[in-house]
Amino acid sequence: MFRVLSCLTVEHDLRLVVLAGLVCFVASIVAVSIFRRAIAARARTRMIWIAIAGAAIGYGIWATHFVAMLAYEPGVATGYGIVLTSLSLATAMFLTSMGFGIAAGDSSRWRPGTGGIIIGGGIASMHYLGMWALEVPGRVAWSLDLVLVSIVLGVCFGYAALAVAIKYRNYQGTLAAAVLLTLAIISHHFTAMGAVHITPDPTRATSALSLSPAVLALAIAGVALSVLGMSLIGVLADRRLASRTARFEEIISQLSVARQQLEGSQNDLSQQKLRLDTAINHMVEGLCMFDAEKRLVICNERYARLYRLPPELLRAGTAHRDIIRHRIMNGILEGDASDSAAERQIAKLDALPVHAVSSRIDAFADGRLICVTRQPMVGGGWVATHLDVTEQRRSEAKITYMAQHDALTELPNRVLLRARLEHALADTRDGNLHLAVLMLDLDRFKEINDTLGHPTGDSLLRSVAARLQDCGRETTFIARLGGDEFAVVDYVTSPAMDAVALAETIKAALCEPFDLGDHQVIVGTSIGIAIAPRDGADSDTILKSADLALYAAKGGGRGAFRFFEPELDQLMHVRRNLEKDLRKALARGEFELHYQPFVSVETGRICGYEALLRWHHPERGLVLPGEFIPLAEETGLILPMGEWVLRTACAEAAKWPSDLKIAINLSPAQFRGKELVSSIVGALANSGIASHRLELEVTETVIMHDSGAVFAALGQLRELGVRIALDDFGTGYSSLSFLQKFPFDKVKIDRSFVSELASATEESRRIARAVVRFATSLGKTSTAEGVETAEQLAILREEGCVEAQGYYFSRPLQASRIAPLAQRKAEAAIYAA
Repeated sequence: MFRVLSCLTVEHDLRLVVLAGLVCFVASIVAVSIFRRAIAARARTRMIWIAIAGAAIGYGIWATHFVAMLAYEPGVATGYGIVLTSLSLATAMFLTSMGFGIAAGDSSRWRPGTGGIIIGGGIASMHYLGMWALEVPGRVAWSLDLVLVSIVLGVCFGYAALAVAIKYRNYQGTLAAAVLLTLAIISHHFTAMGAVHITPDPTRATSALSLSPAVLALAIAGVALSVLGMSLIGVLADRRLASRTARFEEIISQLSVARQQLEGSQNDLSQQKLRLDTAINHMVEGLCMFDAEKRLVICNERYARLYRLPPELLRAGTAHRDIIRHRIMNGILEGDASDSAAERQIAKLDALPVHAVSSRIDAFADGRLICVTRQPMVGGGWVATHLDVTEQRRSEAKITYMAQHDALTELPNRVLLRARLEHALADTRDGNLHLAVLMLDLDRFKEINDTLGHPTGDSLLRSVAARLQDCGRETTFIARLGGDEFAVVDYVTSPAMDAVALAETIKAALCEPFDLGDHQVIVGTSIGIAIAPRDGADSDTILKSADLALYAAKGGGRGAFRFFEPELDQLMHVRRNLEKDLRKALARGEFELHYQPFVSVETGRICGYEALLRWHHPERGLVLPGEFIPLAEETGLILPMGEWVLRTACAEAAKWPSDLKIAINLSPAQFRGKELVSSIVGALANSGIASHRLELEVTETVIMHDSGAVFAALGQLRELGVRIALDDFGTGYSSLSFLQKFPFDKVKIDRSFVSELASATEESRRIARAVVRFATSLGKTSTAEGVETAEQLAILREEGCVEAQGYYFSRPLQASRIAPLAQRKAEAAIYAA
C-alpha cells in the first residue's frame, strides 16, 4: 500500500491525475446513463445502446489510463507502441460492451455479477496492454501481489457499479453507479502503477514506431471526439427512432384497444345471450311472449314441456289461438273436447284482456293447477308466466288443515272450534234455535297415561274421538281442545231435554270398556253444558260458561254432568281472588305450622310430631289446608310453600329433645321438581338435626304420577338416613305393589279404617281390623291416624299397632306449646288443645 501511495505522490503530476479522474467520472456517468437506456430499449435497439455504452466507458478507461500515464514521470524518456495502444482501446471497448450486454440481458441474479466481472477484466486487459505498449530505455519489473490486488479491485467495484445501476434506476442510483465505476478504473490503475518498477538501461532502445507523449495527447483528443460523435449520433438516432416508434406504437396500441373492445363487445353479447337463454330455459315457470297481433315471439323449454307443444308451434309467429287449440284438443286443459265446446273455450281464452296485469288458475286434466300471469308490454302484446302451483296449493291446504285440526285424533282443534262457533251462534240470534256446547274431561285419564304409558294414552284418546263421532249427528261438531279435554257442539230446540240426552249418550258411550290391545281400560267423563245464547252470545263467553260448568261437574265427583249457572262465575271469581291472595301469603308471612303428636300405643310416650300447615288470611281468618292446598298444587305455588315448611319444621324440631321425630307431608308437585332432595339436605344442614329424626310422608297418589322418579328420589333420601312413611295406607288399589317396590320405614293406616274399628256394623269392623292387622304384620312401624276414643286405642293395642295419632291425644298445637309439652314426656293421654 505504501508503494502505491509513493508512486501516486512522487512519480505522478497530480494535476494530470485529477484530470484523469475527471475524465473517468464523466465517461462513467455517460456510460451508466446509456446503459440505463439500453435496458429500457427493445431488443433491436438495445445492442446499439450497449455498443455506445461500451465505447463510452471503454474510451473512459483508456483515456483515464493514458492521461494518468502522461502524469507519470519515471525519470526516463517514454514512448508508446502504436499497435498495443490501439489494441488496448479496442479491448476496453469490446469487453465493456460484452459486460453491459450480459448485464442487460434479463433479470437473472447472476448477470450483474458476470457483467461486472467482465468489465473488471476489460479494465485490467486495457491497463496491462497499455503498460505493455510502454517503451522506455530500461527494464520493467512487476510486483505480482499488487497486480492481483488491482485486478480484484477492478472486478469488485465493476460488479458493484452494475448491481447499483440495475437496482436503483434514479438520479441517485446513476450517480452512485458512476462513482463505483470510477473507483473500479482509478483503484485498478493506480494500484497497478504501484506494481511497476523501471530500472534505467541505456543499452535498451525504444522502437521507432512508438508514440511520443505529445502524439498520445493528440490521439486521446481524437478518440474523445470520435466517441462523443458516436454518442451524439446515437442519441439523435434514438430520438428520431423513438419518436417514430412511439407514434407507431401509439397507433398499434389504439388499433389493439379498438380490436379488444370490439372482441370484448362481441364476447359480452355472446355471453349475455348465452346467460339469457340459460336463465330462461332453467326457469321454474313457463315463459312466453306474444306481440300485439297475438303471435308468438319467444318461449322457453319449460313452457313447451308444460303444454307438450310440437316444434312447429314453437316457431316465432305462431298464433296464440293455435296454441290454445292444441292444449284443448289434446286433453291437456280440463274441459269438454267436443268441437263446439272446444271452440267456445278457445275463443274465451284467446279473448282474455291483455291491457292490464291479470292472473288466473287453469286446471289440467291430470289434476294439476297452473297459475297464468299476464303482464302487458308497451306497444301491445304481453309476457306470460305459467307456474305449476299444484304442490303449493296442496301444501297450503295441508297446512291449513294441520293448523285447524288435532294431529293425534284428526278432530278439529280450538282454532276451528271458535270459527265454527261464530257461524253457529249467528244462527241462534233469531231465537228459533239454541246451541248446546258440551265440555268433556275424561276421568282417570292421567292415571292410565302414567301407569300404562303414553302410547296407551294416545290410543285411548283416538278411541274416545271415534266414539264421540258415533254419538253425534250430521250437525254435531266435535273438537279436541288438548290433553283429555273435548268439546261437542250441536243445535238443539229443547235445550234441557236435548242437551241432557246428548250428555247421557256420550256418558254411556265412554263408560264402556276400551280394548287397547294389551290393555282393557274403563274411563268415565265429566261434562259441563252451556246453552247459547242464554249462557253466552259469542264464542269466548259460551266456552267460558261451559268450562265453568265442567269445573263444577268435576268437583261433584266422577261421571257427572252439570249445566252452567250464574253462581259458578261468582265461585270462580272467589277462586281467582283466593289464588291471588295465596301468591302474596308466603311473602307476607301469613302461613304457620301446627304440630300434632303421634304417641306410642304401648307406653303412651310422645314419639314425635307431624307438621300441619295453616293459613291465617287477613280477611277470612284461619283457612284449612283442604281449601288452599289443591289450589297451590294446581298453580305450582306448592313448591315454594313446601320448601318453607321443610325449613321451618326442621328449625323448630331442633329445639326439641333429640328422641322426638318431625313428620312432614310431601306433595306430588314437589317430586316433579328437581330440587327436592337438595332442599331437604339444605333444611337438615341449616337446622342441624339428625337425618333419622326426619320422617317424610308420601301417599300412593304421589308415587303413581311417576313411580320411577319418585322411588329414585326416595332412595337417595333413605340413604341419607331419612325415614320414609307410606301415608293413607289401605285406600289405594296398589298399596301392596308399592310396598314390594320400596322398603318403607312406616305405614300410616288411613283414618277411614280407624273410625270403623268400633263401628256398629260387624262387616265394617272386620274389614277395619283386617287392614290394621295386615299393616301391623308387615314388620314395619305402623301408625294409626284419627284415633278419637279409648276403645279405638284399646283395639289398636290389641292388634299390635305401634303408634297412634288423633284428637284422643291432642289437636294440632302451635309451636310455642310444643317445648313445654315435650319436656313432660307424658305417659298418659294429652289433654285436647
